[in-house]
Amino acid sequence: MLCVIGFYSAGAGAQPVCDVEQAQRLFGQQPRPVSEVEPILAACQAAGSTDYRVYMFLGVMARDAGKRQQAIDFLRKAQEMAPQEPNPALELAFTLEAHEPREAAKVYEQILARDPSNRPALLGLARVERGENRLSEARALYERLLAANPRDPDALNGMAWLELAHRNREKAKAGFEHVLSIDPKNEEARTGLSEAPDVYRYLLDVNGAVVSTAQGTSAGFGARGMAGITAFDTLELGWQHYTNELQTVSAIGLATLPSDDITVGFHRLVPLSYAFSLVYDYRAHTNLPTEHWIEGSVTLYLVDWLRWFGGYRQAFGAFQWNGRLIRTGLSATVSPSWEVTATVYNSAQAIFNNYQNLWSWVFDVTYYGPRNMLVVAGVGYSPLIDNVDLHARATVPVTDRIALQVAATHNSINADTRVTAGLRFTW
Repeated sequence: MLCVIGFYSAGAGAQPVCDVEQAQRLFGQQPRPVSEVEPILAACQAAGSTDYRVYMFLGVMARDAGKRQQAIDFLRKAQEMAPQEPNPALELAFTLEAHEPREAAKVYEQILARDPSNRPALLGLARVERGENRLSEARALYERLLAANPRDPDALNGMAWLELAHRNREKAKAGFEHVLSIDPKNEEARTGLSEAPDVYRYLLDVNGAVVSTAQGTSAGFGARGMAGITAFDTLELGWQHYTNELQTVSAIGLATLPSDDITVGFHRLVPLSYAFSLVYDYRAHTNLPTEHWIEGSVTLYLVDWLRWFGGYRQAFGAFQWNGRLIRTGLSATVSPSWEVTATVYNSAQAIFNNYQNLWSWVFDVTYYGPRNMLVVAGVGYSPLIDNVDLHARATVPVTDRIALQVAATHNSINADTRVTAGLRFTW
């Protein structure tokens, strides 16, 4: 039944009654007078109203108050009351997007099955596809919207975000600027423009290093390049040269600096889903056999803010190089700019007491700043050899495309210290 129109007259003890039309008028005001709307909707609930708008309004207000599950329950009830009405379904799908994207997609698809041109449903489904890294599917949806209206700002923003996902910084900037030429106050386009400088397809690091141990000192220099070949895949090629082949000791075991170290790697990163990499190191020595390292690693997002990672490295080439390194740990995002990581290492090398296990624990804190600024500091400990490992590194932007990089590591055993400085170029 539809609720009664009107209120009891104002006065002592006056009680609101169900008036859905008045609730709708109040609901549409900005800022919304929640204290006036809530009593009307409560009266409608008490009266057993079958008007879907009551539960749709309750659901939206619960969502705005951060009561997600309550919002979903109200909106599902509104949808069940009026299965042919698009608005409760749209509000439900939007509420589901953040934590249940596939359920949101199903609701959007149900709406589109009845109305293939429903703009909010097309935009919502495109957001879900983009958020789940199905970039081709998202592009097709935005193209449908632009076919209907080439100046649709939301669809144009979506296409610009896709260009950023594909690491096409200049195309993305042009897309957001086009939106602002249509709608100068568009906040999403302004946000996109502010984030575009942080995106790049190619990276080149050049550096110089000094390594000091109780045995002596070695100077090093080298370069590393990264090339994004798809939205998710990156190739790596690096080279490092050292003037003195010192034996070094760290939290992850023994290593002899190579005269030349050539690195080739493949990396895949699907944001908020998983990552894996495979890297090969060719390590040449002047008076020692050549050694080889092959390392694979994987990262899984347990939830948006928590990642598990693990890796395995095998070293071979001659008996003194034979060995393996296993690592595993967790990284937790504690705020948009801060992350903490705990890692456990286990190494076993032929040269270290005939493959005796060496365990190490490392704790790192990471700060992510604007324009790809990065600062990492941490400490590690290896109880078997009583080694304390202190380390820090920073990437500090100088311009949109150039950054200064510095790093330092000190291991208490063998007075092992390494300092690196260089420049990073991105484009």
